[in-house]
Amino acid sequence: MAARCRRGARVSALLVLTQILSAHGWAAPPSADKTRALTAAAFSVEASAPPRSAAEQQVLPSLRSQPAGFGAPVADASAVAPRWLRGLLAALAVVVAVAAGGSKAARAESDVGVFFGQGCFWHVQHEVVKKEISFLGRDGSSVTALAGYAGGTKVGDKGRVCYHNIAMAPDYGSMGHTEVVNVKIPESKVGEFAKDYLDDAVKLKYGRHDPQDRGTEYRSAIGLPGGMDSPLFKQIEAANDGRLQLLRGAGDDDDTVGTKKVWVYDSDKFPFYQGEIYHQFHDDMADKYGDKYHKMKDSALSRGNLKSVECPELGF
Repeated sequence: MAARCRRGARVSALLVLTQILSAHGWAAPPSADKTRALTAAAFSVEASAPPRSAAEQQVLPSLRSQPAGFGAPVADASAVAPRWLRGLLAALAVVVAVAAGGSKAARAESDVGVFFGQGCFWHVQHEVVKKEISFLGRDGSSVTALAGYAGGTKVGDKGRVCYHNIAMAPDYGSMGHTEVVNVKIPESKVGEFAKDYLDDAVKLKYGRHDPQDRGTEYRSAIGLPGGMDSPLFKQIEAANDGRLQLLRGAGDDDDTVGTKKVWVYDSDKFPFYQGEIYHQFHDDMADKYGDKYHKMKDSALSRGNLKSVECPELGF
């Protein structure tokens, strides 16, 4: 009879837990609000329990004063709760912990790859790295900006896209690409990075830092997944505020020098191709950036963020 009663109590307790979960709609990992609601509900179950009998109230003081293993006193009646009840409470604690963790994971923001082109990629990479450090709190061991090529309609053998060379390797300019810098940005920060880029394009007389660089290989470009159809493009439009003409890139597009135009590419259709190692973290034609900046190349290589490409490494 006693065993049957204990089984009935276990079933009742499990039903209470099930009702709590059901009442709060937990078909999926709960939010932080639901976690708090469950905690309150659990305490309300305890609060609504019938009052202890006179016999129970007489027993409890003696239970608290009894030694419990290694001579330690029992701190509370919960320490001598039935095993099934302790198991139920432990399971409830796990549910709450998982719920809180799941909610935190759901709030984690994804990074998105975006590329920017505006003349020579040496200067652009340095500007993007500065933004990663100042705005995202990254350092030399965690920056993601890499120089490369994008926006062309062709690729060479083995998928190669290479800098100008005399080894007859596929030349990025002849395949319609332009020099760009790719960076990984939290989705909500795309507009902030675009604003600095667009501000420079507006204030510089020819729309680029190195006006001597002319030709389609130096055209202004922004690339992101979905291009102008991406929901992230709204951030870029807001950052631009109508100052420049944002045009849908079709590949192998005209130079933008002196025009205040920017080609916007769908990077799913016009992906980024990493450039040669010797181009990474390089001084600009006139500007020198220092050893600390140059050593970021070694860090990127050791992390695997920067990889060798099957193109000639000229090393200038």
